[in-house]
Amino acid sequence: MDQNEVRRKVDSDQEFEEDAPDRTKWIWIGVIGVFILLLLLIWLRGAPPPSESVVRARHILIRCDHGNPEERAEALEQITELRERIQGGESFTRLARQYSEDDHNAVRGGDLGYAPRGTYIGDFETYVWNGPIGELSPIIQTRHGFHLVIIEDRQLTEIDAHRLRRQQELRRQQE
Repeated sequence: MDQNEVRRKVDSDQEFEEDAPDRTKWIWIGVIGVFILLLLLIWLRGAPPPSESVVRARHILIRCDHGNPEERAEALEQITELRERIQGGESFTRLARQYSEDDHNAVRGGDLGYAPRGTYIGDFETYVWNGPIGELSPIIQTRHGFHLVIIEDRQLTEIDAHRLRRQQELRRQQE
């Protein structure tokens, strides 16, 4: 091959490269489109139902020895005052950080996180599973002391949701 032939071959290769369409951007647009479509399908389908019923609540605990009438009266007075302040518009989270005697959760504004059935005791357990979401509880007494509770979220399995609906229907019929 002489120099002219080599030059023509190089020129023809350069022309081919210039004429060839750049499909890279179309491939990336397709990949991004498929990704967006998958996200949309996941969002439209929603979260799968929980495999275990869980509840998320916040609380303020004022500890007391129920056998000591003076200590019990002081704790009841303090929790009553806190309940009135919350009803007056003060922040539950701020008051929980400041006054709750639950060492583990006070720093998180009383947030107990998600917990399955059977985690709590007595009236506290009953309230978190049956009380209204987002409302301040009445004062709840347990062996640990007095509590104020706000239920943040409740995720029920289909079976538990069905049981809850039946219980509510029975209550309405009894009224």
